[in-house]
Amino acid sequence: MANSFAAALAVDTLAEESITTLGPVLGIIDNFSLDVALAPMAPGNTVQVEVCAGGAIAQTNPSSYTSNSDSTKIARAVAVDQHSISFKVTQAELNSGHRLRSLLRKNLQVIGTAARNAIFAPITAANYGAAVLDSTAANFDATDLQTIWGACKDFSQRHLLLDGSYYSKLLPTNADSFALGGSAYGFDSLRMGNLWTGAETKVIGFCGSPDALAIASGEAIMDADIQDQLSFYEPVELPGGLTAYLSSWTDLGTRTRYMNISVMLGAAVGDGTAGALITDGT
Repeated sequence: MANSFAAALAVDTLAEESITTLGPVLGIIDNFSLDVALAPMAPGNTVQVEVCAGGAIAQTNPSSYTSNSDSTKIARAVAVDQHSISFKVTQAELNSGHRLRSLLRKNLQVIGTAARNAIFAPITAANYGAAVLDSTAANFDATDLQTIWGACKDFSQRHLLLDGSYYSKLLPTNADSFALGGSAYGFDSLRMGNLWTGAETKVIGFCGSPDALAIASGEAIMDADIQDQLSFYEPVELPGGLTAYLSSWTDLGTRTRYMNISVMLGAAVGDGTAGALITDGT
């Protein structure tokens, strides 16, 4: 019963905290191609993520409705790594919702950074070509969005993510630019993102259609005997369609309780012609 109560409290708290803590970090996954493996897998395994780079060929007065009916699809083998963090938990923290919430929030931030770095790793000039805009934050303003939009005019959708120092230059000045979360300045979405360490040096922004990035996730494989030794092992839904796994165990030698948050995640270039880089002008 104690384990059940602790598990329920921890899972509920983690799920609630993930919305505010990881929403801005992982919400971008909704804009790209995500595939979740059905079977548990080991770190380093690959998931085939299919992205659609183009439709089938249109026909006029067709004699056969099945000819030329294949869309242009690209299958990307995405290597998935396990991003994990373990930390001590005291009985006082388990007994106090406020203390447990603070503990989980801080560790979620670490996992969120690792996950964002993994998602941004493919964002390089080698995958998407030279930057469509190269500008310092001091010189950047809303008129630069015209350059970005023009470079991405042939994309099926245009989801723009910008570093906060650039995003701040776009803060609302009129009704047309007020809803920065979506459809602002003619983009399908416009979000702020401050964690660019995973991308290529100098990259501070990315605009792409859903097919630009191929993202894969799943559950880490675990020996059944080991899982039986855990106090609990529970899935927790995260923003962007990801699932984290929260577990706990006690080190009997030190009488210390531990928790672990684990996410299996990887990313690769999808359609390289459907993404564009923005760099910092240095």
